Amino acid sequence: MAQMNQQSGQTMQAGMSGQGASLSDRELLQLALNETKLTAASVNTFALEASSDTLRRDYLTVLGDVHNQEKQIFDLMQQKGYYNVKNANPQEIAQAKSKFSGQAQ
Repeated sequence: MAQMNQQSGQTMQAGMSGQGASLSDRELLQLALNETKLTAASVNTFALEASSDTLRRDYLTVLGDVHNQEKQIFDLMQQKGYYNVKNANPQEIAQAKSKFSGQAQ
C-alpha cells in the first residue's frame, strides 16, 4: 500500500509539474485535514457496524489514531496562521445553548 501511495504521489507531482500547477502548503494541509475527516467518518461507521467486538475495538483504536493525526494537522494549520479560530464571547455561547436546547431567550 505504501508503494501504491508513493506511486500515486509521484504521478500527481509529475502531472502537476508538467502543467505548471502546484499546491501551496496551505492547500496541501487543507487537503490532508479534509482527508482525515473523511477517514474518521468512515472508520467510525465501520466501528458502529462491526459484528465482532474484537474488530470493533480495533476500529476504535484506528479511529483514535486518525483523530490524533487530525489534531496534529489542525494544530499545524493554526500555528502557520491557516486556520484561525475565533473565541466566542459569553453572549454568543448563551445564544448557541439556547438555539440547541430549544429554549427561547
